[in-house]
Amino acid sequence: MSCSPGQTAVLLFSLPSRLEALRKPFSAGQSVARRARQSQQVWATMQQLTRAKIDAAGLPCLLSARLAPAPDYAAPFGQQLLTAVSTAFAKGYERILIIGNDCPDLQVSDLRAAAKALERSILPVGYDRRGGIFLLGLDRRFLEQTTGQLFANLPWQTPQLGTALTDWLTDYVGTVISLSTARVDWNEQTDLRAGTWLRGIFAGLAQRVWALVAIQKLWPFSFPVLFPSSNDGRAASLRAPPASRLVVASVALA
Repeated sequence: MSCSPGQTAVLLFSLPSRLEALRKPFSAGQSVARRARQSQQVWATMQQLTRAKIDAAGLPCLLSARLAPAPDYAAPFGQQLLTAVSTAFAKGYERILIIGNDCPDLQVSDLRAAAKALERSILPVGYDRRGGIFLLGLDRRFLEQTTGQLFANLPWQTPQLGTALTDWLTDYVGTVISLSTARVDWNEQTDLRAGTWLRGIFAGLAQRVWALVAIQKLWPFSFPVLFPSSNDGRAASLRAPPASRLVVASVALA
């Protein structure tokens, strides 16, 4: 399938691994230096895994950390995202897919389906199982709006994001379509699940991530880390976007 790679790019919106390790440390009860080193290794490998999937989708990858000479990591999350998206469009791309590096469950098919939707001027959103999102697609209609600050002020990093973002996109940008499968972002200990992401062509990188997190039990919580099993351990969705504002197209995006 052609995704018009010259017109569509993936914005990998994430902190450098050394800063990500400070925000989401994967180890506890160790020296500061060892904890930082191990956590940084986890996030660096997660970044490699995500980039490998972007490459497999045949799309160019823009790293948010490299878009600007000196990104302002002290700015609010929404403002950082708005700046990164605007900078990505300034490079000449017509369509941008935005993802993070904290969703190992992301599939190459998600990226291809989202790119295909954008080519039809439909805005794809991949919802996670906590009410947030793992993927967002935008085109240049985003730049025509004078509501950029409203976008920046959405409840990012909360369970309310999926609903609020869907409403904002529908009201100000265009039709929203939901990717057919909800994924799991790694934000809390209970998000650590084995599953199909550990198999397939990315198994080497995926199992390296799992070994760092699960086998070494680096996550700093008192609960036991979940190890691989015969099922994927997915939990029920905690929050869903308003169905009345979505075009659900499991078949069309397959």
